[in-house]
Amino acid sequence: MLSRSTLMRVRAQGAAPSLTDSLGWDPAVRRGVLPNGIRWFVKKNGRPETRVSLRLAVPVGSTAEADDQQGIAHFTEHMNFNGSAHFKDADDLVGYLRSIGLRFGADANAYTSFDETVYMLDVPTDRDSLLLTGLHALSDFAGRATMSEKEIDKERGVVMEEWRLGRGADERIQRQQFPVIFHDSRYALRLPIGKPENIQGVPYARLRDFYHEWYRPEWMAVIAIGDVDPDKMERLIRENFSDLPKRSDAREVPRYDVPGHDQPLMSVVSDREATESSVALLIKRARRPETTVGAARTGLKAELFTAMLSARLDEIAHRASPPFLNAFAGNFQFTRDVNLYYVQAVTKDGQQAKAFESLLEETARVRAHGFLASELERAKREQAAEADRAFAERDKTESRSLAGQMVRAYLNSNPVPGIEFAAKLTQALLPGITLAEVNALADTLISTRNRVVLAEGPE
Repeated sequence: MLSRSTLMRVRAQGAAPSLTDSLGWDPAVRRGVLPNGIRWFVKKNGRPETRVSLRLAVPVGSTAEADDQQGIAHFTEHMNFNGSAHFKDADDLVGYLRSIGLRFGADANAYTSFDETVYMLDVPTDRDSLLLTGLHALSDFAGRATMSEKEIDKERGVVMEEWRLGRGADERIQRQQFPVIFHDSRYALRLPIGKPENIQGVPYARLRDFYHEWYRPEWMAVIAIGDVDPDKMERLIRENFSDLPKRSDAREVPRYDVPGHDQPLMSVVSDREATESSVALLIKRARRPETTVGAARTGLKAELFTAMLSARLDEIAHRASPPFLNAFAGNFQFTRDVNLYYVQAVTKDGQQAKAFESLLEETARVRAHGFLASELERAKREQAAEADRAFAERDKTESRSLAGQMVRAYLNSNPVPGIEFAAKLTQALLPGITLAEVNALADTLISTRNRVVLAEGPE
């Protein structure tokens, strides 16, 4: 946690804490570790009333699959809704959800990606029995799925239908782009939807093997945020999750590299059902946990850089006869350990080359000459205003949003300092950020290494 002196420095107007200070955790978040290794996080939040957002975060996805298991991480996610210790089959669970007014998909859902699987339930808290049944379902997901042969065979058709429905333009384009972006890594070979032959023919034992091998208590986190007493919520988590057996063989969460490269990689894809044309310059870079004030300051500098680059691209889009319809820059987490910085333009059909030339010119100009002091001051004002808005509306945040933030923080090994602290920290750090250090970020954010060019559009 942050020391008392650090908190006082942040609260003091115009004073910034030491860059080596830990960001710590929001004091309103109660957290702990069960004897079997499961981590838990609880926070009271009254929006909406009489509702709690429950999440189970499993830091394992499709990259953990063996060659003959491709698609099985996603299949496992499905099977968790198809029979468990407390629910005999899918009809039993869905019937419970409907009986308490929940909609499958809106209030109960899950997703599987390359590095994670996350289960989501939003349940009423006005009756203890409803909350308890929701926790029964979540704890069953963590290790009590029955995976009967009858239910596995029934679900094969459901997953195959999902595979067929996903065969649209976006998915076809991604299947061609991902091997280029992921550049000889395991990610290129493990798209979460998997292979139809595995979905249709995977032996029962191999599906169960994946579940028992990778759903390990010491890797999981239970998150509960909503209109519920924290003491009660902690007790219920302990009662419902502590009996999941602790594993005797300690293991690390699997991690897979995405190799770097000096020369740019390129993917040009057209599809008969594509609805727009675009071109993007991607730059891959290592992602590191943001656990200190110094790391938060680095992130803030990157946000200022991105805002200024996006503003320049927007100005170009509003010129007479612009090279693109609109353009913007951004940064997002691509894998567990890789971030993608991108500069992207939406274009008229057939105009991707012209747009890309403009993107290259502007990024080269930034690399050579940087931004102006006036641009930085404008970006700082906008960032400060956004921090003020977040602080003013801190009591209006929905539990679902807070639960999503907590899931991301856990999976990324980051703390959650809280909206109040984050807003005040931003205000304390902004005045000390100089133009020279923001301009220096061009060497990493828009580096000439690890570049990927993507162009797509209608046939």
